[in-house]
Amino acid sequence: MMYISGGDKEHDLIFAESIRQATDATGDDVSATVLFKASGKGEGDQHNGVRRYTAQDGVMTEDGTFTPGDDFAIYNPGELTEFIRWSAEKYPNRHYILVIGGHGSHFSPYNDLKEQETPPSTRATLYDSYHRMTSAQLGDALRQSGQHMDAVIFNSCEQGNIELLAELEGTADLMLGSPFVIPDLAYDYTSLVNDLRQGRSVEETLTLTAHRAMNLWQEFHNQEVVGLAVVVSRIGNLTPLWEVLRETIDKMSNSMQDVNYTTDAPAKYGQTYGEGYLRALHSKVSHDLDDFFQTMRPYYSLDLVDFLHAAYVESGNMRLASYINRLDEVLSDIVVTHRQTNGKHDFLYTAYTNTSDYQADVREQYRKCRFEQLTGWCDFYENLMSYGHELSDGRGLVLTPIAERIIGDWELIESFRKEGGKWVLNDNDDDYILKYSLRPNGDFFMVSSIDDETDLSLNKWGDVNDDEHTLKILDEELEVYQLTENIMVLVNTLPNMKYKMRFQRIATDEKTLAERMVGKWSLSKRYAKANGVWTETIGDYPLECWSDFTESGVFTTYTRWPAEEWKNDNMRWSVNESTGVVTYYVPGERKERYYRISLENNDNTMVMYYSEDFNPELEEQTTTEYKDVLVREN
Repeated sequence: MMYISGGDKEHDLIFAESIRQATDATGDDVSATVLFKASGKGEGDQHNGVRRYTAQDGVMTEDGTFTPGDDFAIYNPGELTEFIRWSAEKYPNRHYILVIGGHGSHFSPYNDLKEQETPPSTRATLYDSYHRMTSAQLGDALRQSGQHMDAVIFNSCEQGNIELLAELEGTADLMLGSPFVIPDLAYDYTSLVNDLRQGRSVEETLTLTAHRAMNLWQEFHNQEVVGLAVVVSRIGNLTPLWEVLRETIDKMSNSMQDVNYTTDAPAKYGQTYGEGYLRALHSKVSHDLDDFFQTMRPYYSLDLVDFLHAAYVESGNMRLASYINRLDEVLSDIVVTHRQTNGKHDFLYTAYTNTSDYQADVREQYRKCRFEQLTGWCDFYENLMSYGHELSDGRGLVLTPIAERIIGDWELIESFRKEGGKWVLNDNDDDYILKYSLRPNGDFFMVSSIDDETDLSLNKWGDVNDDEHTLKILDEELEVYQLTENIMVLVNTLPNMKYKMRFQRIATDEKTLAERMVGKWSLSKRYAKANGVWTETIGDYPLECWSDFTESGVFTTYTRWPAEEWKNDNMRWSVNESTGVVTYYVPGERKERYYRISLENNDNTMVMYYSEDFNPELEEQTTTEYKDVLVREN
């Protein structure tokens, strides 16, 4: 039974050739049924329509009674169920092999499915445009058909994951798939059918099919194009697998705080087992970008079996040995053959893993998967990541009382984020200035500058706890990991991320242009440029004119004439440290405004250049230019 979606013009033709190979080899003892939906993305019959066929003695015959309609949804599990039942009616009392052909995809537990589909979204087994049939739906379709399969063959990419095995358990005796992509060349269906006609068992036939494929696919590896893998598994009863995985995962969950006393690298003497588990996780989920073999491995995944072996060695937890050895014994009864073009065995059954973005709603979606319900993998993973976030690495001496020791000005040296239990250095700190000023009166003054654009803000700090080493800034509780005379390390824990910031103490006179602008400035003189010459506008001065720039990052301007006055307050402002261009917003207006300043006379004189049409990109005035000279009042 070949159930295939073309997906695009190229694969319409590729899958048609695979169908031809299989049907040409049929005889009176091996028959074939086909349902093929072309992509509709080209001209001609080969790219359009949905057709159903039978094949016997090398002759393929279209089913004239099949009228699918223009909106036939091949991704609908009900259509697959109907195809299986129809095939069994055409050829009753046979042994059956189902071939699923189409584009596969890596695991995605995000709830972004079309209305026709139901969660959970396990790895997609078949695509039709932007719609897909999930692994869970495939398993349901097979069960609803009432027809047991001798084997399921996936002529699609990335169908070798542990979640898929759980969904298909009991629907077939055997499964042939790959945890990686597979080439368009796919499998030799002519030889597969001939093996069956010669009386070989289905298991032997699938084994030979996998070996033949790898012998030919090896050339892709030899030319360093891509690495490939293939697995044949017995999936009739996987209960022993789920039991040993559950026991192993539970053992690891309950031993994270235990300390390692082995001295064999890579385990680290004196560290907890949990730290070793985290190192194993990080090493197995990361792509080796220098290894072409991993070019087309699925993202957001690791090989579950390989991870457990690595966790044993990285942690030094000797009690895991019996669990993992028992897992290997169980797998020896499940895995018929497993081959990789690099000769290793480190990609057998992948499992979804996301160390950078695994939020609560995604975890809840994953918990609906049958594999998670059988093993508790997601709960273990969540506990391990939480343990990683709680590791006390990076802590140092904290001088107390914190409320006294922390007073002063601090500048950010470097910052980190927690990923996979490790602090990962942020790579954008070179373009970023962040200064904290914590004052005895509880004021918290912050200076932040990105790409030379500096903002100021003024808030509050307090609620210091010397026992817990915590304090509050902006109503957020921060942990003090280190506080000495010249170094301060603060950690901010968010719902799905943890950040660490390392500061050094700086002198109070190390100020940015924005800080130097803070104060009240009164108009002294005003000039207009005419024919390239600045000329004072004598006799055209207001009675009062000033600008007040505050540490809160807002400023106020006021002008009073004999008959009127004009005031704008609470205007947000920032300044470019290199050009002196001030960007500000008038309340109620969305459009930003600009002018340019310079400070002179030991920062006691501000020269403000402006016009009605200042172009900040060209850094020039486009109409009459004005220049105000203001002197500091405070």
